[in-house]
Amino acid sequence: MASQCPACLKINPADAHYCYYDGRPLSKERQQGPLHLGAMPFPIPFCFPDGQSCANFNQLALACDERWDEARGLLAQGLWVAFFRSIGRLDLAAVADRAAREPDRDVGLSQLLEKFPADNAALRPPRAAVETAQENLGPLTPGVDHKFELVIVNQGMLVLRGMASSDCDWLVFGDRVGPNSVKMFQTRNFCSITVSVLGKKLRAGLQPMQGEIVIDTNGGTLTVPVRANVPIRPFQRDVLAGATSPREIAQKAKQFPAEAAGLFEQGAVKAWYASNGWTYPIEGTEGSGKGAVQQFFEALGLTAPPRLQLGTPALTFHGNPGEFLVHHVRVLTDEMKPVYAQAWVNQDWMKIGPIVYLGNKVKVPILVTVPARPGETFDGQVLVRGNGRQEFVVPVSVTVEGGNAYAVSPQPLTFPESTPAAQMSGHAQAPPTWWDEWVAWLSHWWQQMR
Repeated sequence: MASQCPACLKINPADAHYCYYDGRPLSKERQQGPLHLGAMPFPIPFCFPDGQSCANFNQLALACDERWDEARGLLAQGLWVAFFRSIGRLDLAAVADRAAREPDRDVGLSQLLEKFPADNAALRPPRAAVETAQENLGPLTPGVDHKFELVIVNQGMLVLRGMASSDCDWLVFGDRVGPNSVKMFQTRNFCSITVSVLGKKLRAGLQPMQGEIVIDTNGGTLTVPVRANVPIRPFQRDVLAGATSPREIAQKAKQFPAEAAGLFEQGAVKAWYASNGWTYPIEGTEGSGKGAVQQFFEALGLTAPPRLQLGTPALTFHGNPGEFLVHHVRVLTDEMKPVYAQAWVNQDWMKIGPIVYLGNKVKVPILVTVPARPGETFDGQVLVRGNGRQEFVVPVSVTVEGGNAYAVSPQPLTFPESTPAAQMSGHAQAPPTWWDEWVAWLSHWWQQMR
């Protein structure tokens, strides 16, 4: 007697065990009561090459899990396609055919087994777990890299596959650097992923640094919190000893400004910032004497910077080819506060000499080597930045004696807000060494004596 599939409402042959149209098992009891599809017998048992026989999907699923490598080989040979066709499961035959073309045979076999109508007790789906629910890394040091192993466990069967990711910049996988680091993985049992903690991204503080690793898989999603203690290193030297914050540095420097000025000039405060992984608030070179302390106060916003004036609106040079000339740009204030400054030039024939700090004013030497092109006039610019990021642009003109003069178009000076001086358009000049200063002085003296 023919039977009807309740799902598709179509008639199948009387001896059919599975629906000819959609592959659903057909119950001779007309679907009354729960169906144990995994235990329903195959029309023809499946036999492995060594003779092990499987009479239903439950037995076949367990056998494939125990004999995984052998089952992968049968998939590559196309035997699963032939078997499912022989028992009328064309739907599984199509799945087996697609799985056989999967480049990763483990993934292909897993995809096939996932379609088996086996009972959960026989074929447990993949389930993700971790050996450690939370990673507590303990005390770490800024600038020093650290590594730990994240162990992911498959508590189910088949292949657990997915990815681990982190959105914090101090946690990366392997040697990958940068935010949104991702690591792909797959395993039947467990796998270990190396997680790197970037020392250059660690910041000391009273509270621990916290991040998280998200593990997203076909067996569920997990989140692993990561915690690292980065203790603050107190300042160790002289009048600033014992300070554990920039504000404490400022308080001690206010009490002993002369003694503290030396520590700022020597770069000790900047080095202390780096040892705690903090960004030093002063860009470029530091001021001298009490001006260095004033500069630090202004950078922290503890005091208002003095209003600066440009004492040299423009510089004009005249000289013979190859002649070495020196003029100064003066920056000053009417207030009784130290002035500090940095300077950059945008032409090869100009350099910045060692800046002279004179209390509430500074002198910026502009060293010019006259180009070897008689009769021409060269134009350039000097950018000076002082207290509170106040900026001035000083035009510079050099006329080369001899011949008919004509102007040479200047190169534009640009100074992006967040770009280091060494990357700006034009030529950023660091303060010369003592040898440069001596050569400059000697050349200047010789020109005056001629």
